[in-house]
Amino acid sequence: MSQALYEITVNALLDRDRPLTRAEWDAAVARVGGNRVPQLLDELDHAGLLEPGLFAIAVPAAWEAAERPWERLPGERWRELFVAAGRSYPADPG
Repeated sequence: MSQALYEITVNALLDRDRPLTRAEWDAAVARVGGNRVPQLLDELDHAGLLEPGLFAIAVPAAWEAAERPWERLPGERWRELFVAAGRSYPADPG
């Protein structure tokens, strides 16, 4: 996916005035592709568009979707996300 298409997708989600549903999250993940899912998660979290139940699912899903997730978001951010999701942070190679 090109950067422009990614930005169009994210901007459409950010324009919402309500949190995403599970189906909307799944569709967005499919649209942006694995390596961009951590970035998607980060942006939607900062915008407050992920309710706790979905957030707890989205964090490990974003980690698993990317080939090298620790290269997609800083380790400290991953730790914050996993803690906020009530999950254990997977060990990174660094």
